[in-house]
Amino acid sequence: MFEKFPDVLTIEDIQKALGMGRSKIYRLVSSGEIKHWKIGKSIRIPKPFLMDYLSSTCYNDGIQTDPPSEGGLLNDGESL
Repeated sequence: MFEKFPDVLTIEDIQKALGMGRSKIYRLVSSGEIKHWKIGKSIRIPKPFLMDYLSSTCYNDGIQTDPPSEGGLLNDGESL
């Protein structure tokens, strides 16, 4: 995943990779949802930091990632 991108990404790389707008990415970086390095005035995001964000609940909000519990019920008690 993301093989065509460098190991340390810029905001522009993240835009291309996720299809998000620049302002949204800056908000995610500023809020700490996407971990980053600040080098002078530049923001750099190593690929593992991006992968952490993608696997976090903030990105997967509303998407069930756990298998159904016993009895065929979803985690919130709703039937399959």
